Amino acid sequence: MIKKISIIIAVIAALAAIIVFIYRYRIISYSVEKIIRAAMPEYVKMDGIRFDFKAEKAHIDGFSLEAPRGFSDRYIIDIAEVTCRYKLKGKTILDGLEIFDPVLKGMVLRIERLQDGRLNLAEMGGVLNSKDAAAQPSAESSRAQSKKEKSGTKTSDFIKLPQDFSIKQSKIVFIDRFFERGHHVITFENMESGLNLKMNDSYTQVLGVSSSGGGNVNGRPGQTVRWTISFDPNSPRLTMASRFEVSSVDLVTFEPYYDKFSPFEFARARVSGILIFNFDNGSIGSSNELHFNDLVFSVKPGYENKSMFETNVASLIKYFTTSTGEVIFDFKIKGDMSNPRFYLGPLSKQAVMSMVIDKVSDVIQQMSDKTQQAAGAAAGTGNTNVDKAVEAIKMFKGLLDKKSSG
Repeated sequence: MIKKISIIIAVIAALAAIIVFIYRYRIISYSVEKIIRAAMPEYVKMDGIRFDFKAEKAHIDGFSLEAPRGFSDRYIIDIAEVTCRYKLKGKTILDGLEIFDPVLKGMVLRIERLQDGRLNLAEMGGVLNSKDAAAQPSAESSRAQSKKEKSGTKTSDFIKLPQDFSIKQSKIVFIDRFFERGHHVITFENMESGLNLKMNDSYTQVLGVSSSGGGNVNGRPGQTVRWTISFDPNSPRLTMASRFEVSSVDLVTFEPYYDKFSPFEFARARVSGILIFNFDNGSIGSSNELHFNDLVFSVKPGYENKSMFETNVASLIKYFTTSTGEVIFDFKIKGDMSNPRFYLGPLSKQAVMSMVIDKVSDVIQQMSDKTQQAAGAAAGTGNTNVDKAVEAIKMFKGLLDKKSSG
């Protein structure tokens, strides 16, 4: 009887060993996932973690990062899948992981500005510095937190993260509630970019963010934007350097941003060019050159009779039009964000100068005609000072036109 019991126990032990061997990776993966979840701060959520131990790769499904309170979405970032390589920090995986080559796929980043000017990105420091005790933790997370506090273990003690991330098939959603007429939404979709995220050693503070990449405006394949951006989230007021290269973008998409300053209403316009916006603690320095095609516009009510150098605003457009039919307008923005000042760029100044010369030339020509009529045919044969002025202005305008076409 004892022998039979011994055999049964041996068989059960063997079966248990076989089961453990077959499912060893799943058991280890489950244990590591629990450790990682316990090490993660409360503002980070994950649906699941999968490990490929042979290839030393990890997959995180459904990664989310909570947004600051007071904004419309609970999460500022949702990522469908994160893949990366990893290396053990010690002899076993329980000693921690060092992450390499993370790829964020299917990411949605929500950037929101409220009516009072608050920006969720700028307030992420409050989320990252929040204490786990501020939340209502479960019994399991409380035990994990207690264990961390006793051992002095932090998230950064278990996981070492890189600064550089690759972003694939993703989207940025800009939600702007700053306008009196309601909120405005613009998206960058089909996004492929790189992200550099600098954080402190304990991963509780973002020290700097930079990105370069490209995508389609509102998901439209023909409308592309490429960008290079760096952002300081710890500055008291907005501090950011950005450069955008736009191609065939629908201008009307951005109507809330230019409508206040423009004397025109644009029914249709395609824009290409370069936009540079640099912010230094709330002060803006911006240089921009825009090329307009397929332009259809009208003058706003109240601006019909507005004039500049005896030229109404509707006829100004011809001075900014090139021989190819493109309308080119460049401008600068400087000053404090609360009261920025707009300045013409060199190409626009040249166009306005050409317009002024035309007007002055017309006036002098009229003066010359009157002088000749008063002096009679015999006096008109002479080369008067007025005639010389007209010739000089025509020559100067020719030089301007040649420079513009070159």
